[in-house]
Amino acid sequence: MKVVIIGGGTAGLATATKLRRLDENAEIVILERSAEFAVSNCALPYYLSGQIARRENLIGISAEGLKSRYNITVRTNCEVIDIDRQEKTLKLAGKDDEPYDKLVIATGAVQLRPDIAGILSEKVFTIKSLGSIDKIKDFIEYNKPGRAVILGGGFIGIETAEALARLGIKILIIEAGNHILPFLDADTAAPVQQEAERHGIKVFTGDSIVSFGDEDVRLSNGSRLKYDMAVVATGVRPDVKLPVLAGIELGDNGGIAVNEQMQTSDSNIYAVGDTVEIGNLTTGQKELRYNASLSIKEAACAAAALAGKKCHFSPIAGTSVTPVFDLTAASAGCNEALLQKSGIAYKKLHLWSRTSSPQMDDASEILLKLLFAENGKILGLQGVGKYGVDKRIDVAAQIIRKQGDFADLENAEIAYAPAYASAFDAINQLGSLAGSVLNGSLKLIMPEELDLIREKAMLIDIREPKAFAQKHLDGAINLPLYAIRQNLDSIPHDKMVIVYCMHGRGSYHAAILLKNRGFDNVYMLSGGMKLYDLVHDTYFNKKG
Repeated sequence: MKVVIIGGGTAGLATATKLRRLDENAEIVILERSAEFAVSNCALPYYLSGQIARRENLIGISAEGLKSRYNITVRTNCEVIDIDRQEKTLKLAGKDDEPYDKLVIATGAVQLRPDIAGILSEKVFTIKSLGSIDKIKDFIEYNKPGRAVILGGGFIGIETAEALARLGIKILIIEAGNHILPFLDADTAAPVQQEAERHGIKVFTGDSIVSFGDEDVRLSNGSRLKYDMAVVATGVRPDVKLPVLAGIELGDNGGIAVNEQMQTSDSNIYAVGDTVEIGNLTTGQKELRYNASLSIKEAACAAAALAGKKCHFSPIAGTSVTPVFDLTAASAGCNEALLQKSGIAYKKLHLWSRTSSPQMDDASEILLKLLFAENGKILGLQGVGKYGVDKRIDVAAQIIRKQGDFADLENAEIAYAPAYASAFDAINQLGSLAGSVLNGSLKLIMPEELDLIREKAMLIDIREPKAFAQKHLDGAINLPLYAIRQNLDSIPHDKMVIVYCMHGRGSYHAAILLKNRGFDNVYMLSGGMKLYDLVHDTYFNKKG
């Protein structure tokens, strides 16, 4: 059996090596259209910043090494221009046809380059390969740019912005959406944007670039921004030119449609990696995911099928993570936008917690946002903090994969020692809070809802008078937690009552206390004053 793999990136390489471990006799050939092979594209921004010093560290294995270790043939600078499914041959640019018995398409994704005037300027770049990074590094070395504009505030845009900022370049991010990092919701993205701004990056949301001039870019709102270089990071799309030419079925999102064995509509052709659509556990729908870890799992399944073994690529929970200077932002499952798009009803809550025991001097704060269904099923979790975010997100991802509910969070076993977690970890606290919401013990008001209803409600700050005097929400009265039982007569039964504190811990106890004393119209401000201020300071209290 001769297996030809189109694409020498993570997915193609993983398919080839897994297949070799399953079948020593198969002839395996990888065709890569560029001169680059086995490059870790996810690490490109870190090479740009110098955090990865050696270019060689981004290359997993050489073509020669793959041949000697696995007996796999790699041909670089070998572009496939068409697939003849009838004859089972590949048409190559300037080379003889390549026959196959089985074919794997692992062509990855292509960088979107919008049709914007001036975008082909020599000082406008994209992040797509080692060669593209080399061009940026050369430009910086010889031109010493002082200001860079980044078009797009997603993964690539944020990571590139940080990389260039570390090189001493002033950064301006232009994001068409209402917040950066769209895998998060706006509220959890707020502390990430503030972290970027704390490091000198200016963020413009709800705007786009309409032209790149010689010295400035023009925005859709008519304003102009000076720049010395720009990076277009408006996202990627599956590279499906070959499947389209060959008449292979695509999915609703523009990726290749595959079954659970990663097999396309042609039984002799498989597809893996960023080109394919995969199932989402929560929505039940197909989606595109650009993730090297998933690519490797897809590759293992395709290789097993090619070797005649049983395989089954299951729908995913979906995880994302990225560093932003001193913070980590991560998620598992769905965000609000995806749930709304899928027509899935949900509840939500926020939690400020610690990633280690509060007694530890280096205990770090973490913000978590939980999305869950009326029946308690966990739909998604987002987290932002300095340490331990990825750990909590990984736990939630496994619970989502098992279709777990709030009780699974509350009872999750988390490795405990004061240096690593609280005895009742943030994950357990989330489950407990969700349980209180579901059984009616706790009602929540979201930060974005407060301004719409505050005049109709009594707003009670339950902190100490000294903290209240330093700062409080407009219209609030101060009734410390320790004094609530002695002042029940001053709290109305016929009016909405909203209790809050800085983080939500004290106000939770206040809300439960009042509920147990017969007050049925009491709400807690989710995320406390800290989250409310974060959201307002990021999106409403300033321009640009």
